[in-house]
Amino acid sequence: MAELRSNAGVLILPSLILIATAAATSYFAFQLPEEWQRLAVGIGGIVIVLVGFVVPLWVWLSRRYTITTRRTVMRDGLVVRNRREVLHARIVEIGVRRSPWQVLAGSGDVILELGSGRTAVLKGVRSPLLVQAALTDLAEVQRAVAPSRRAQTGDVGVER
Repeated sequence: MAELRSNAGVLILPSLILIATAAATSYFAFQLPEEWQRLAVGIGGIVIVLVGFVVPLWVWLSRRYTITTRRTVMRDGLVVRNRREVLHARIVEIGVRRSPWQVLAGSGDVILELGSGRTAVLKGVRSPLLVQAALTDLAEVQRAVAPSRRAQTGDVGVER
């Protein structure tokens, strides 16, 4: 079993925003003569930190992937939670998409083609080529095991 998250490199810019906002807010808060001006700078700094740091951190923390020998589980959300399971035996093709920034960060998106135009995407995972190779091996094993498992259980249903 492997637990994956998106690459933490997406938090570099939000961290810089946090540092710059804290420095600018503290500097201007002590330079301004009026109380209402200091209050306005403080409120503005809080809004910038919430939008520029807390929201991206929240999004990053909310997305997790678990890869087992039989399935890949994709979970996201901290308030409203979504969970999606993809059986490896159902995967038709596995691809990798990498932007130039992702190449520099050593991350990428792993795309699982499930047939009938359906896809599942593991966004921004580290070492995407390694994840792709592991999922390819797991999918091959599960496709080979699935017919024998159906024969043992007597399930003759048609796969959809």
